[in-house]
Amino acid sequence: MEIVHTTEVRALVELQRKDTAIGALTARAAEVPVKLAALRKAFEDKKLSMAAAKEALCALQVAKKDAELRIAEAEEGIRKHQRELNLVKENDAFKALLSEIERDKAVKDELETRELLILEEIDKAAVLEKAEAAEVKKLEGVMNSEAAALEASAAELAAAIEAAKKDRDEAAADISPDLLDKYEAIRASRAGLAVAAAYQDPATGKYSCGGCHMSLTPQKTVDIKKQDAFAVCADCRRLMFLEQTING
Repeated sequence: MEIVHTTEVRALVELQRKDTAIGALTARAAEVPVKLAALRKAFEDKKLSMAAAKEALCALQVAKKDAELRIAEAEEGIRKHQRELNLVKENDAFKALLSEIERDKAVKDELETRELLILEEIDKAAVLEKAEAAEVKKLEGVMNSEAAALEASAAELAAAIEAAKKDRDEAAADISPDLLDKYEAIRASRAGLAVAAAYQDPATGKYSCGGCHMSLTPQKTVDIKKQDAFAVCADCRRLMFLEQTING
């Protein structure tokens, strides 16, 4: 049977509550830079997406200009060969020029078809690039607003943590050194929770440790109901108490 007798049960329970509250505030404060980084990454990713859309549009515009130049070259070739038709006398040369003209016409038709397809792609790419630019502008506004709110929250949390730690230190100063040392040792090895309220299962009536949730033996159930004492959990070694005992 392990019991820690002390008249400072309520004071130590209150200290644990203060430490738990500080832990919660600290965890919230730690989330702020993570959220800020996520906001900025989302914005940078959207900017990259916009840049890719703009690059794709530029590439299509370059392809359109190339097609236009090659169409112009094909048209000039057709005109040149048509002028040469009037100058040749031999039948073979005449046929060769006609063949060249047909070839240039076929190239021109193919290039014009390609140009039409490029124009369709340019229209789509322009719509996408405009949409991406709008999204970037919108996201920038959202990011700036949310970042300002997060930074304000960080400042508030820092102030709250500082005030809570001061209050906590004042409360700890009123607890006997031996009990405080025991409390701190358990808290360090049990994820910040040294003092845990035992709770009763409404269905079975059995009690369990509020720290590790293991069921208590009949003797431990008797121990947690004692005034001015903590029962030590046999499994996690936390100091257990009953709310109704310390408040009753």
